[in-house]
Amino acid sequence: MKHNILLAFSFAKRDFKERYVGTGLGQLWYILSPIITIFIYTVIFSDFMKMKLNIIDNTYAYSIYLVPGLLAWTSFSTIVMRLTSSIFEKSHLIKKINVPMYVFQLSIVITEFSLLLLSMSLALIFLLLVNHPITWAFLWMLPIMVLQTLFAFGLGVILSLFTPFFRDLREAIPIVIQLWFWMTPIIYMKEMIANKYPALLTYNPFYYYVEVYQEIFLFSKTPTFGSIIITTLFAIVAMLIAAYLYKKMISSIKDII
Repeated sequence: MKHNILLAFSFAKRDFKERYVGTGLGQLWYILSPIITIFIYTVIFSDFMKMKLNIIDNTYAYSIYLVPGLLAWTSFSTIVMRLTSSIFEKSHLIKKINVPMYVFQLSIVITEFSLLLLSMSLALIFLLLVNHPITWAFLWMLPIMVLQTLFAFGLGVILSLFTPFFRDLREAIPIVIQLWFWMTPIIYMKEMIANKYPALLTYNPFYYYVEVYQEIFLFSKTPTFGSIIITTLFAIVAMLIAAYLYKKMISSIKDII
């Protein structure tokens, strides 16, 4: 087990180094990419949302609201989609070398979690630049990011195990992810849908993660006990189901890829 974990870190390190090989700016894109994403969404929606977001006294209130949710969603969706197609993408290696599939999947998660840490660090720098207070409540960001990543890990592994049997999932998942994004209050306030479509919040697992981020960024509020419990449960249940299905299905998958 220890050897496989170290191997996953090795694969993650190689993935991190090779992702932007051949580009002019190279690994600088790891910093530029989240900055450009936030800038685009802020410019497009800022004028519209100024009328809707009068909850904190800051010119950059909408950006402060947008940043954590958008960065968290980017990490979550990337992990799920990369894991969904991971068995097909790594099939040539699985056949050639005796390395468990979960090692390759774990390496994806390590890479994306590292990028999430980097992105959130840039977000904190942004808060300093716009004179928004950073308090001890922000320390809660780390455990919530870990729980979110575990939830994405479990969900992604579950989907990846069914993809070899239902290959249309590879095409369907990106569409579902896109719909999920617009059903989550990331670029708009939850009050805009809470009364008319409460089910979009109640039965939306990612909403419970993004709400914690937004409460911390906007109001420096520590997560409630209920928020901690439900985000932890989502992560644990997803990982337990993923582990169970992996043990049951991985041998059959190796025979058909």
